[in-house]
Order: sequence, then structure tokens, then C-alpha cells
Amino acid sequence: MSDLSRSAVPVASAAGWNEDLIFSLLSDPVRRRLLLNLARCGVGQAASQLNGGVGRRLDATLKHLTALRNAGLLVTQPDKVDARRMLYSLSPAVPLVKTETGNEIDFGFCSLRL
Repeated sequence: MSDLSRSAVPVASAAGWNEDLIFSLLSDPVRRRLLLNLARCGVGQAASQLNGGVGRRLDATLKHLTALRNAGLLVTQPDKVDARRMLYSLSPAVPLVKTETGNEIDFGFCSLRL
């Protein structure tokens, strides 16, 4: 299995999203839940807040968050309250759209309903 966190393939380009990389990332249910949880809350969250929502230990959650961040789907920023922590949030490049049935992350070739 390839290491997605070290992938040199860009997630998005002028022609659109890299379908193989997106499907590869979203094939893991933990990564899908992390993306959906971050999209629902709308604000940056620490890994310690996210790990309970995906049912994994903190170190496993961090590994998934790192893969998503390295692929360009997440961004991080230091926590203003506790500078030792990083807050994870959706990248502005992630297409979060409102539809008549609710919000979705729509990559054009697949979408995740919130």
C-alpha cells in the first residue's frame, strides 16, 4: 500500500481534482469521518477533540489527519488558547456546497453528504 502522506501527486489542478488520490484518501472510513466531522463543525478542532468522533486512539487519528493535510484537504493553525496544540480545519480548496438536501463536499466526480 502506498504512503499517501508522502504523495507527490497534487490533489487539485487546473483541470480538476486528482480522482485517484481522492478515492484513495476517502476509501478509509476514518478519513471520511474526519472530513465530515470537520465540515459539520465549521471551526478548527484539535486532534484530541476529533479522535473520539472516529473511535481511534490519538496517535492513529493524528496519522490520518497528517495524510489529509499533506494531500491538501486540511489546513492547520496553532491553537490560540493552548499553543502546544494544532487546530485542523478543511482547506479552503475543499468544495463545501449547500444543496437542497443539505451540505456536501463535492469533488465533481464524487461527493460526501454531511
